[in-house]
Formats: sequence, structure tokens, C-alpha cells
Amino acid sequence: MHDCYDDWSIDKLKEINTLIEKKLSYVKLPTVIVLEIGHFMLPKDTKNLEWAFKNISFANSICENIIKKYKHKFKIIPTLLINNLEDNDENTFEEIIDQMLKDKKYINKKSLKIVSERNLKNRAFKALKNSSNLAQSFIKIDGKAYLKDDDYKHDLAAGFVGENGEIIPRCGLILTSYLDFVSKLSRQRLHQSEKINMLFISFSQLHHEYKRVMLGVDIYDKTHSDISIDPMVLHWNYNQDQCYLSFKPCKSKTWEDLPL
Repeated sequence: MHDCYDDWSIDKLKEINTLIEKKLSYVKLPTVIVLEIGHFMLPKDTKNLEWAFKNISFANSICENIIKKYKHKFKIIPTLLINNLEDNDENTFEEIIDQMLKDKKYINKKSLKIVSERNLKNRAFKALKNSSNLAQSFIKIDGKAYLKDDDYKHDLAAGFVGENGEIIPRCGLILTSYLDFVSKLSRQRLHQSEKINMLFISFSQLHHEYKRVMLGVDIYDKTHSDISIDPMVLHWNYNQDQCYLSFKPCKSKTWEDLPL
């Protein structure tokens, strides 16, 4: 029924599908489901590659459930975030993607959107220059830029501060740039609708990635109003003692944790 799965993975799949169905039952706006399947690193890292292969299978099963239950009611955009992709890595990368997607019925090469972290960082630089709302949403402390939000307690920096006072984007702002990018894709998919919703489902192999995705969502919510994002942010490495799921309703400041 599911490739590469043990009982743990099947149980988690059921729990996540239940939460997705619950969220979609409340949706009133036209909705796009964006999957950020994971972060893929080059040069190749064996553990990261192993995790990515398993998670592609997991995400494929999530898509299977959504498509079988809702048919064509919701558009799905699967994405994969790539770090350090250089020109000389492209052939290796293409081979790996082909292997990952082999025999996957619900995620294929045509539907999978590959997103370069380097491009997102450049987009974040431009956004900081062009949007005073975004640039003024940070407080600078000890050479780091933090989101101006008392609830966040300044515990995770979104970027560094350069010599001239400019903000140099790090993971939080890069993830905000990613959300801006996929929001535009979502609007293209539902171009006839003025107001739309995005159910954003993110998977991270590492705990610090999971926290930075949450920060990226918080920054996006604070600085953008063109689209409503309903986020589900997950972290696991396929060990029972290392799995987290955090979610919040659209535009809410409060994250809720679901024990897995």
C-alpha cells in the first residue's frame, strides 16, 4: 500500500490526513494546497538524501488521499527547496530527482516545483529594499535582525545586520521569500478568484529548520495581506522520539502543537 513505510509512518500519515481534512472542512475561500516537501542539500549528504526519498513517498501519499477524497476541488503545488545548487550539480540533481519520483503517481516531475534557496535569498534582498513595511518589521540587536513581535521574544534572528545597517536575509526571511513566491503561484492557479487561501504544509528534517519555517510564516503574516495562509509545519527524521507538528489558523499569532 505505501512504499518505504513502517507502522510509525503509516500512523503519522493517518494523523496528518485527519488534520488536513479538518482544516479543509472549514475552508470558505478557494484554496491551493502547497507542500514544501523538504530541504535538499548539495553536495549530497547521505542522511539528507535518505530522508528526502522517504519524505517524497510520504508526501505522495498525502496527495493521494487529498485527490481521492476531494477530486479536483483543491489545487496542489508540491515543492522542493534546494540549497547550494550550482551549475555543475545540475546533472547529478536531475538524476536524483528522477530516482525520487520513480513510481510516484501523485507527484511527478511536471508538477514538482524546484525552488532554489539562492534565488530566494536574492528575492528577499529585493523585497527588503522595495518594501518599507517589510524592512521596518525588524528590530536590530547585537548585529542581528529580529521580528518586532513581543510574543516572539527575540529568540530567533531572521537575518544579520551589515556594515551599513542593511539586513542580510537568513533562513526566516528566505522562507518568507519562499511563501511570497508560492503565493504568487497559487494566485496564478486560481486567477479568477480575488481572495484565496493557502494550506501550507511544510516538512523539515532538522529541528532548527522547523523553527525557521515557523518564523518565516510569522514574518509573512505580519508583512503581507494578499493571501491567507493556514500553516502546518512539521519536523521529523523518521525516529519516533523526534517529531513535531505545529499549526495555527489563518492570521492567528498563536501556534498550536499537535502531539505525534
